[in-house]
Amino acid sequence: MRLSALAIAAAIGLASCGGGGDRTLSSDCSFTVASTPQSLTSTEVDTILAQAADVARQLNQQATIAVVDRVGNVLGVYRMAAGGINTEFDVTLRTGLLGTTSILGLENRTVPSALAAISKAVTGAYLSSSGNAFSTRTAGFIIQQHFVPGVQNTGAGPLYGVQFSQLPCGDLVQKGASAGIGPRRSPLGLAGDPGGFPLYKNGRVVGGIGVVTRADAIYGIDLNPQDTDQDLEEIIAQSATTGFAAPECIRANRITAGGVTLRFSDSDAGLVTPRANQLTSLPAGLGNLQIVNGYRDTAAVIAGAAYGEQASGFIAATSGPRLARAAVELVTAAGAARFPASNSVSPTTAAGGLTNTEVESILLHAVDIANAARAQIRRPLNSPAEVTISVVDTQGNILGILRTPDAPLFGTDVSLQKARTAVFFSKAGAATQLIAEGLADPYLTASQTVANDGRQANLFFATYIVDQVFDGGRAFTGRAIGNIHRPYFPDGITNQTRGPLSRPFASWSPFNVGLQLDLVATKVLANLIATPDARCTAQDIGVNNGIQIFPGSVPIYRGSSLIGGIGVSGDGVDQDDMIAFLAVYRASQEAGATVGNAPVASRSDRLAGPTGDLLRYVQCPQSPFINSSEQDVCSGR
Repeated sequence: MRLSALAIAAAIGLASCGGGGDRTLSSDCSFTVASTPQSLTSTEVDTILAQAADVARQLNQQATIAVVDRVGNVLGVYRMAAGGINTEFDVTLRTGLLGTTSILGLENRTVPSALAAISKAVTGAYLSSSGNAFSTRTAGFIIQQHFVPGVQNTGAGPLYGVQFSQLPCGDLVQKGASAGIGPRRSPLGLAGDPGGFPLYKNGRVVGGIGVVTRADAIYGIDLNPQDTDQDLEEIIAQSATTGFAAPECIRANRITAGGVTLRFSDSDAGLVTPRANQLTSLPAGLGNLQIVNGYRDTAAVIAGAAYGEQASGFIAATSGPRLARAAVELVTAAGAARFPASNSVSPTTAAGGLTNTEVESILLHAVDIANAARAQIRRPLNSPAEVTISVVDTQGNILGILRTPDAPLFGTDVSLQKARTAVFFSKAGAATQLIAEGLADPYLTASQTVANDGRQANLFFATYIVDQVFDGGRAFTGRAIGNIHRPYFPDGITNQTRGPLSRPFASWSPFNVGLQLDLVATKVLANLIATPDARCTAQDIGVNNGIQIFPGSVPIYRGSSLIGGIGVSGDGVDQDDMIAFLAVYRASQEAGATVGNAPVASRSDRLAGPTGDLLRYVQCPQSPFINSSEQDVCSGR
């Protein structure tokens, strides 16, 4: 598949730099992006592990270090000895919000250090691209109950809930202890604990590194990013990226969201230089390479897959309208398309379901909109958005997945979660299915009083939305579900009311958010190491890889009948919303089309309640298109 590899590389160069071949980005962000796929060699993996181990030794720390490639294959895990004894140690998932003893959701549970290190490494690799470099500190900054964390009466982080993606169960992410196509699963989803960074070669993401230490042994989150920490795990991991560090101008601290500059690292001033005489191989006697059950079947270091080549599971389209748009497809290990545009299963096409032609139309429109849209989280300025698009039917069956060339990998799984979320909450019987999952309390009971602080869910929503609307009576988007899946309602406003799908703040943490986690927690814990399930929920309710609770998805209708959903992920949440919404709208404008967005009267932003229209449907950005002054692009559609 060398042709595909070159095509995808050229497409990324074209999208980033305005032409083929090695290119230097514009003056506001100057570095060269290679025109060919890049990957880590086994020698380079060995070097990165050795650099981390040497820095940890200089800091008198015993660390577990993991390196993965861009699609999540574990390339090497090295655990240092403590007192001459190399034994596994546990890491506790703890934010500090719920004390040290209460086990709620994932809060205060323990996992082997290798699983925490792998999760951090995957996060650094999956959140980054040639246009943005995000770390686990970045992730922690954008998933908390306020944005900016610690600033009261501000809405939740723009990617609130993204930590519960790339789960170890599910039907999209790949499993197994041998290297293969991606995207691969992450033991704990995406990490918000500092100590995970992307790795780059020649301007392209080639993987990630994650570090945990025996002395810390806490996998948590920075609740107060307004100060500067001296986090030894972050220092070790970032110091180990020497020679493979993210280009300065695309780091998170050069990127804004909602006018706020994101965080990348608190450790720039405290980095430690790895000693050259220690870097020819892993330090003898200092520790050992590890087998990690379920993730790495041999202790030997291996080379990574090159994103864009068949072995990675992602290749450039080779013909037709997809090739003309430089679109990227997911493929099997044998090179066959994993998710080509397909006919709906539920409902069938004979019963009004989406046809493969309609699915392809929606996917291609979404790519066109992304290519014209002004990205939120990418440098240089005025770069096009880079996203993954997923389309599903009413039972969550995958009808098609398509990507733009340099979209971050995390959006593959997240776009599918988003599409399924919009469908699930818009279809008849959703409340009944949640009850069958054992989730009647505290989410479906209007009178449920939360223990400890006496706070109640908003009674209007608990009685009206759950009992009447989660039965096919209302069209919900990812943004609307996010509105009612926050520990404060309205979102971010500190008060005595929670969204009905959230845990109350007294029992809330990023490891115990509410319905999103409770749907999948049992299988997530059961599948950390064991042979994973293809479904994260107890019953088959159409959300096999879990739900997602931030914007970027809309349901799809034929007339007044729900027939599917689209999810988009990879850029700013308003951009994701716009691409999903307008892709369906543009498909509806084709000659003879009968597919479209939800009827206006049934959308969630038309809910009539005590205070008027209470939920949002979609929110599109201002001046959204490059080289265009068009505004209000989603109004009246």
